[in-house]
Amino acid sequence: MDFLFAHADLIVIVVYMAAMLLIGFLVSDGSRDVEGYSIGNREMNGWVVGLSVLGTFLSSITFLALPAFVYEKKNWSGYVFGMALPIAAWVAVQYFIPLYRRHVNLSAYEFLEHRFGYWARGYVAASFTVLQMIRIAMVILLVALAVDPLLSWGVIPTAIVIGVVVMIYDVMGGIKAVIWTDVAQVFVLLGGALWCLFEIFRRRPGGVTQFVADLPAGSLSLGTFASSDLSQATFLIVLLYGISENLRNYGTDQNYVQRVLCSSDDGAAKKSIWFGALSYLPISAIFCLIGTGLMMLYQVPVGGEFASDSPLISTPLPTGIKDDQVFPHFMRFELSPFARGIVIAGILAAAMSTVDSCLNSMSVTLFVDLWRRLRAKRSSIPDILIMRGFTLLNGVLGTGLAIVIYVLHRNESGALMNAWWKYAGVAGSGMFGLFLLAWLMPRIPSWVAAIAVLSSIPVLVWGALNPKLIHGNLVGISGFATMLVIGGLAHFAVQAGILPQNRRFSEHS
Repeated sequence: MDFLFAHADLIVIVVYMAAMLLIGFLVSDGSRDVEGYSIGNREMNGWVVGLSVLGTFLSSITFLALPAFVYEKKNWSGYVFGMALPIAAWVAVQYFIPLYRRHVNLSAYEFLEHRFGYWARGYVAASFTVLQMIRIAMVILLVALAVDPLLSWGVIPTAIVIGVVVMIYDVMGGIKAVIWTDVAQVFVLLGGALWCLFEIFRRRPGGVTQFVADLPAGSLSLGTFASSDLSQATFLIVLLYGISENLRNYGTDQNYVQRVLCSSDDGAAKKSIWFGALSYLPISAIFCLIGTGLMMLYQVPVGGEFASDSPLISTPLPTGIKDDQVFPHFMRFELSPFARGIVIAGILAAAMSTVDSCLNSMSVTLFVDLWRRLRAKRSSIPDILIMRGFTLLNGVLGTGLAIVIYVLHRNESGALMNAWWKYAGVAGSGMFGLFLLAWLMPRIPSWVAAIAVLSSIPVLVWGALNPKLIHGNLVGISGFATMLVIGGLAHFAVQAGILPQNRRFSEHS
């Protein structure tokens, strides 16, 4: 019995991994053709899809980085990003859902070809594939680094286990496995977060009441509202960034568009978007509370001093510990083995719900937008096997890239993650700008759209190289804003008869 308790964390993790594989096997019958594998035969329930959307939102970044951000900044300015979700969700429900459910079959990027030709579809599909590959690698690496001190498996073996398990159930069950495992992972993730919050409250003499009474001034602040200094992450800048990024997700990210196409009807699709957006707000607040609680445990004493007869913590922070290592330290030394297993499973769930979505959406994009569109003749290999092969290949490459990055930059993981998010926002700018041109200004000629994409590049480069002048969150916005200005001028020129109208607009309108 003592052995079982001492290894309860490992037992919980093994049971969790086995459950994910079982779900993939149980839903595999519905993924035997391309449509079943990619969009679940358009028969998924809105509430189930909504939980999957939520699972995609709740990445390991939310689980690990949001508490660390709150701990470091000593406020809730990081919560503002999530506050933009309902605004973006309203736009998606009103415009994006009808657009995609009427104009595309399997891929979000079919719409771009209808408007501007295959170059636009191929460009965005290739950009999306590269970005998702890097995203998979960085998520796997971040989680492996976080849980390795708790499991002592080693970073590389942990990364391999995560990658292999996701590959197996994703290859077997397709999008249905992704959605149903996401549903399970949301509850595992939420259970782990609530357990951590309970343990934090329990260590505060007086419980929740004392916790609230001891909140430091400004600890729940959402940051400075506005500033003339554009290099500062004010409330307005983060909100604007959140709106643009979430609109980009809903509009150009195959992960989310597939959920819309999976839904049984327009009503179910709208329900899934609203559920994912609105439920994210209270759940992300839990992670912010964890960050505040960690700050109060390790930095703010009770009544001015730590009580020696009721210590808040059993193991103080080691000297020089980084802010993003405080939460893993708390899990390792302050939780029982069983509780630690639940929390580690929650971290793994957060990572796997992101990785499985990326793998499936990448396989759809590679097959539909690139392979099937560019191949000279039909292959003798069944299409569904090619899609499963793409999923497996993407998983191997993504996991391998995580290992390569770890080996080459093992002491720079935090800096690498920050660089990745900045790069993703900049690289995604052209994708989102092109989508906005196709949606809002479909009459402009295709060559104008291409010029707009090229013209945004120097703007993005300038913004990325001048962080003291413009905050990183504004760089991507400035890129697609440049594209909109060029597109807007061309639109008026078309209206005035100076430029010819895009012939594809009349063909596909």
